[in-house]
Amino acid sequence: MMYCPKCGSKTKAEESYCVICGSQLPKDIDERTQGQGINRWWLTPIVTLVCVLIAGIGLHFYLEYNNSTAQSLYDEGVEYALEGQYSRAQSLFEESLEHNPNYEAAEINHDFMSVALEINEKLNNVDTLVNQGAFQQAVQITEQAESQLSSYNGEIINFLLDSILTKRNEVRMSQVEQRLADDPGAEELKILLWQVQSIEHDNAESLEEMLRERIVSHTANEANEKLQTNQFTAAISIIEDGLRYAPENERLSSLKSTIENQQSDFETQQQERIAQALNQYELEQEQNENNAIEVVDIQVNVNDYDEMQVTGELLSVATRPIHSISITYKLLDEDEEEILENETYAFPDTLYPDETGQIDHTHSDIPDDIDLDEITISIEQISWYLDGQE
Repeated sequence: MMYCPKCGSKTKAEESYCVICGSQLPKDIDERTQGQGINRWWLTPIVTLVCVLIAGIGLHFYLEYNNSTAQSLYDEGVEYALEGQYSRAQSLFEESLEHNPNYEAAEINHDFMSVALEINEKLNNVDTLVNQGAFQQAVQITEQAESQLSSYNGEIINFLLDSILTKRNEVRMSQVEQRLADDPGAEELKILLWQVQSIEHDNAESLEEMLRERIVSHTANEANEKLQTNQFTAAISIIEDGLRYAPENERLSSLKSTIENQQSDFETQQQERIAQALNQYELEQEQNENNAIEVVDIQVNVNDYDEMQVTGELLSVATRPIHSISITYKLLDEDEEEILENETYAFPDTLYPDETGQIDHTHSDIPDDIDLDEITISIEQISWYLDGQE
């Protein structure tokens, strides 16, 4: 068997050139029969395959290295971002992209860091506004920053949102503290308490307790003022409203019990006073109706015209004005026999309590056989009308 000494392919004796590799064959037949040579034609693809495999393996490790490095830089960037170091995080995301340009998460976070830096700058300006007392403007800035994040999501966004919320709560706390320093009234304190209860802040609980104490103090003072004027219902209402904001407050609970006890005592005394007043009224009414007039003096005298003149003084012991006071009397002779009976009216017509009235009546109709000097008088009846009574 003969072979091409160059590529090792089989040849024939009459062939001058190898039909496989095209090399000129030795003319000496013995040189073609010295063992099978290497078939270099098949060696080429083998070498090529080996090279491709080596290159593929190298590329694989190179890509693995770049991907691993990109992932490591990305993770480190996320850690810095979650610490609020957005500039450093942006640089790390950029380095991550240099190792893996197709790393979508790194590209997204790299771009987002610009937004985060802008928001962070706004939050830094909030502190300046708070120091200036521009609380409303400061809150608006936090709301605008939150609005910028509405189209994003993820762990870093959640961290940034938490930062915004924390800053907003700080602003609201500062606003409440400033208003509290102005010594607000009870109603405004209740509004401030409601606001603090909606704030998530480390100092919110202590501030809430301070507001409750202020409300308790205002409530107690206001209730005491009502109590001084015996406005028990109003005082209790004030206390109950205060207890809505400080349900467990011992001071208000004790004050409510005090007010209720005083109200009970006052009402008992009031009932006693009413009973006494009614009794007194009944006594006075009885006196006004039956014993309103006291006769201070009454006498009969003969005047210069030999006429019998009856004069006297009456005292009103009534507790109300009385009017139309009449006195009925009899004139008696020396044997105490009735000469005549007469009714006359006192003047003035109306007497007020403790006022006196007069009577003065002249009789010219005494019979001639009666000794005028011996005539006496006997009061039969005194009548009157109470004021407002016909």
